[in-house]
Amino acid sequence: MSRSNEIDILPLAKQYANPNWIPGDWYLNQSPGYRFIFQILIGNLILAWGFLATSIVGRILCYCLIALGLVLIKRKLGLSLPLLLLVVFLFMTSQSFAAGELIISGLQPKVLSYGFVLLAVRAMLGRSYYWMALMLGLATSFHVLVGGWSFLILLVLLILRWNTCRMNFRCFGGIVLIYLIASSFSVKAVLEQLFSPNPESSIPTSYIYVFLRLPHHLNPLSWSSLWWIKLITYLVVLIITAILLRRIQQKSATNQKSIYESSEQYIARMRLFDFTIISLIPFILGIAVAPFDSNGSFLQYYPFRVGSVILPLNTYLLFACLLEQIFVEKKRQLLLFGSILLLSFLMTKPSITFKNQLLSLSQFPGAMQRVSLEEKSLSAWIRGNTSRDAIVISPPGSFDSFSWLTERPTIAKFRLFPQNKLGIFEWYQRMRDLSGNNPSILPVISKELKVKTKGFGLPKMLDSGYYSLTTAQVNFLMSKYQTDYFVTNVKHQLNLPIVYRNPQYLIYYKVKYSNPT
Repeated sequence: MSRSNEIDILPLAKQYANPNWIPGDWYLNQSPGYRFIFQILIGNLILAWGFLATSIVGRILCYCLIALGLVLIKRKLGLSLPLLLLVVFLFMTSQSFAAGELIISGLQPKVLSYGFVLLAVRAMLGRSYYWMALMLGLATSFHVLVGGWSFLILLVLLILRWNTCRMNFRCFGGIVLIYLIASSFSVKAVLEQLFSPNPESSIPTSYIYVFLRLPHHLNPLSWSSLWWIKLITYLVVLIITAILLRRIQQKSATNQKSIYESSEQYIARMRLFDFTIISLIPFILGIAVAPFDSNGSFLQYYPFRVGSVILPLNTYLLFACLLEQIFVEKKRQLLLFGSILLLSFLMTKPSITFKNQLLSLSQFPGAMQRVSLEEKSLSAWIRGNTSRDAIVISPPGSFDSFSWLTERPTIAKFRLFPQNKLGIFEWYQRMRDLSGNNPSILPVISKELKVKTKGFGLPKMLDSGYYSLTTAQVNFLMSKYQTDYFVTNVKHQLNLPIVYRNPQYLIYYKVKYSNPT
């Protein structure tokens, strides 16, 4: 539970498995949506093992699933293990060229989904189309957007390569049917998203989702200006690699040497190339739509997600295949030996980091979870001195671990974001309340907002508004949300009694209700 979405997703899973854990918390009792299967499986593991053990074991399972997919793909491509390990290391240094997407992170639904997508890609390379459909359906059941986009991409591939993929209408229909059955756990979430009414508001929930909460994933205007250079670089390397592989294959076909094996590997490599190029169609569509999608109606569906990670990964894989084709016989042995030496050198620093992280687990939760000693002390006081149903107001942009550390409900957190329209609008209203209803932080209508100023900078702005609340405003919040406790920093002076203090935080207690003047 460190620097990943586990801090958000794992408490949700525990609450779903045990609704009596923090029954009064607004966010933790949101509908599971597309996370239904994940919350059932992981929630019960958390009840049995706790957060730390579940996080460790769950990550290992996620990584094993992804490793299995990568190993099966490398076998089909004819790639050696040392080069695959080097590919994985290089990919881990930067998993996407844009949109901040990750295949490999903590224990969360999309990591499992990407694992099934990799297995689906391997099945596609080997023309096992029914297995491909099953894996894509499971991927969609765990994460509807990762699995859904991947299914559409592979479906387009099969249509465009109908003859070379040996496709027919009976097989195509079977693929669709198997996929629909395997992805059935995502149907409810999809229907709710498409057909649930939008709350009456001057600011659309899709606008909140795209431009306020997740612009680093969904709004190209908030990305680094270098993303397009990375895109062009990967594309150039990928295309040149494919051309050279084709030339090598044409030469080897005249030598009558391992023709069958080399042709099977070549076909798999070219299919992987086709899959990579087609995966960029949603990405390019999103870039084309972005200047005109002022409310985020299309961008909210993550068109940049799959392409931004598939392009780097498959470029590395195919380039490694090219190196093995170029270096033959004794030169290949030198290539593999050099790869092992380079990988050993590159792994030195990560190994030290891993050792330090492993040792830090004895202090869980601690610095690795971004939990300070003051936060642990405050949480212990709240658990020991407040009733289990006591709602505690806390800073909206920080102290993200508040709920699972204190085991008490709070109002809302910027990072803890609902996945349904009513929840998104309620989150927005609560963010406004906690930041003093300041229009310079969160607007009343979307036209007032300059989207490039938000995103990662918004939590600090929300906390700034929170720490500027007056005594009357705090009393109003306590009255509205029926709370007795208000957590803030030690510099925030209010005309209320203090029931707890440490060097970083203090807790005010309610004495009376009043309306802000």
